[in-house]
Amino acid sequence: MRLDWQRRAVILFAASLLILCVVLVSFGLREVEREKLLLEKENQAARQRLVESIDGRAKSLVVKAEALVLAMAEQIRGRSPSDEGSAEWRSLLSETPLISELLLVDHEGQVVFLGPKPHYQIPGEKTRGRDVGGVPGTDGRWERAEAEEFRKGDLARASRLYRQIAASASEPTLVALALNRLARCYARSGEHESALATYRQQLSMGLSDITAEGIPLEVSALYQIGNISALRGDAAGASSAYLDLYQGLLDAKWPLSRSQFDSLRALADERLRTIQSGLDGSVRPAHEARLEELRKAEKAELARTAILENIGERIIPQIKLKAREAQAGHREPLRLAETTDSGLLLASFVPWNSVSLGLVFEPRALAEGLFSHDSGAADTATGWAAVVVDAAGSVVAGQAPGEPIAAEGGRDPRQVFTSGFSDGFPPWTIEIRRSGSGDAERPFFLRKAISVLSLVAVIAALFFGGFLAIRSTAKELKLAKLKSDFTATVSHEFRTPLTSIRYMAELLQRGRVRDEARRQEYYETITNESERLGRLVENLLDFSKIEAGGKEYRMEETDIAVLAADLAAHFRQQAIFKEFTLETEIADGLPVIRADKEALSRAVFNLLDNAVKYSGGDRRVALRVWAASESLHFQVEDRGIGIAKSEQKKVFEKFHRAAGATESDVKGSGIGLTLVEHVVRAHGGRVHLESAPGKGTSVTVKIPLGPAGPGKGDENG
Repeated sequence: MRLDWQRRAVILFAASLLILCVVLVSFGLREVEREKLLLEKENQAARQRLVESIDGRAKSLVVKAEALVLAMAEQIRGRSPSDEGSAEWRSLLSETPLISELLLVDHEGQVVFLGPKPHYQIPGEKTRGRDVGGVPGTDGRWERAEAEEFRKGDLARASRLYRQIAASASEPTLVALALNRLARCYARSGEHESALATYRQQLSMGLSDITAEGIPLEVSALYQIGNISALRGDAAGASSAYLDLYQGLLDAKWPLSRSQFDSLRALADERLRTIQSGLDGSVRPAHEARLEELRKAEKAELARTAILENIGERIIPQIKLKAREAQAGHREPLRLAETTDSGLLLASFVPWNSVSLGLVFEPRALAEGLFSHDSGAADTATGWAAVVVDAAGSVVAGQAPGEPIAAEGGRDPRQVFTSGFSDGFPPWTIEIRRSGSGDAERPFFLRKAISVLSLVAVIAALFFGGFLAIRSTAKELKLAKLKSDFTATVSHEFRTPLTSIRYMAELLQRGRVRDEARRQEYYETITNESERLGRLVENLLDFSKIEAGGKEYRMEETDIAVLAADLAAHFRQQAIFKEFTLETEIADGLPVIRADKEALSRAVFNLLDNAVKYSGGDRRVALRVWAASESLHFQVEDRGIGIAKSEQKKVFEKFHRAAGATESDVKGSGIGLTLVEHVVRAHGGRVHLESAPGKGTSVTVKIPLGPAGPGKGDENG
């Protein structure tokens, strides 16, 4: 009842405390959620402001670039804004990384590229070259010269006529054309030196836009210089001419169609491969280095022309469609975005007078300008960051907080907010991505965790404390029961010999035992019971001293052979009345050791007494004594009821009695083996027990032969 009352008290107290903790934790969690909701609202407003600032910065960059172009156009108002020689447009391009190309769309819808020209004529581009058609003002000499060259085959007379035209003409284009035809006549007639000199004279005039029959005069001159030099065996001269031709093609020097550009580039490359293998060793490295440099630049140059070609094919048609709106008074810039095989095209066309000035933006430069130095990084207060992504989901601007996590629908589960740019320009998306719990949210999670962990800790402490309290109470009750059983057992142990002594003493006192042999038997019985009673008293006194920590041992030189013989003789006197047989095996030459003779004898006698108690039906007990190399062995063995494996260590605990002893109704105090172990440890030894139910028990005491000291442990099981 006492244990049940304590259990109920502990459970009632724990339940009350638990309910109080749950209520407090609930209030704490609600407060944390409220504060977190307020923070989330603040974060949402901050994210919206950040999106608006990024969108505003993109618009600001575009408007600023448009204003720069308009300002430049106003600055050169007195000249044609499409003046190819204008250094202002090239300077603006070089100083403004955001603008990659500048172009002009006139009122006829024709395109003029204000920066570096494309390598070949783009569809919709205004014609750049000037073709020399008829040749007026030559008094018929031009027609006669061509007739002498082609119909009559008189190259000498044709050459004189071309020289006269070149010397008398005032128009540079006519002079260049006459020199080109004169050089051709020299080449056909085998006058290679004169041909080379005349072609070089033509090239020195620098008229790169002049074409005859669709072929730039400079192109034909360079090509012929290369051919003539190769015929004369001048590999270095031929290589220089073809390199100049290759250089001019990559510099977009001449007005060519795409087919002309591709064929001339392939031709120049093929001729250079052939010519340079025959170069002299002194000039070959320089020519090869120049060719390698041109080939490296070729890829980037051709990529730019491909972009310009996409502008002509994809962007310019849309501008022409908007021409009517411009004529109707629509003066707002037209911003267009197109995805091509060359990448994303971002263009803005600003109306100016009767034309439109076009800006092509560099997407990477625009993306880099969307964030200030601190606006694109992950927000340390909230754990999120703004990034700009393209249509494919790739980050083009901003610092992404880690790699996206795959989720259904292709959406990053850490994405908390998305918004497009106003007017869809640029065609990107602004995303707010979460990198996890930020510094601001972390305290909320920490507070939650602390509250929950506190509750768990309280619950654990309550359960653990209750368990300890109940266990302690149960242990005390068990110990009290053991003490009560011990008292009853000891009382019984005292009562049995005292009853025998009193009964036999009264018979002897009253003279009722007349037979002398009978009286002698009674005297021996009284003596043995007295000794048994004395041993029981000594055991109790020793146990009391051990419990109080005051047990002392008197170590002295002890002859083990004599001690073992006395033990055997004394035990036989008592065992004979119980019809027990003691089998002894005492080895010869046992040593003399320092020991407490009385305590050691009592310990071994307790083992013998236990062997008699638990021997069952087999009335044989064995005592063996021998010396090993480092220790002395006392072994007591019986063939009785035995001890289960699970209880072999417990039998050395105070008041503990094995289940077999209780079931067999064998009386005992439960302190015998406890005393044995204490005595053996005091001698620096150890006790080893081997037993099996129904097969008996063997207990071996091992005492070291050296000086006695405190034991290091036991091997009871």
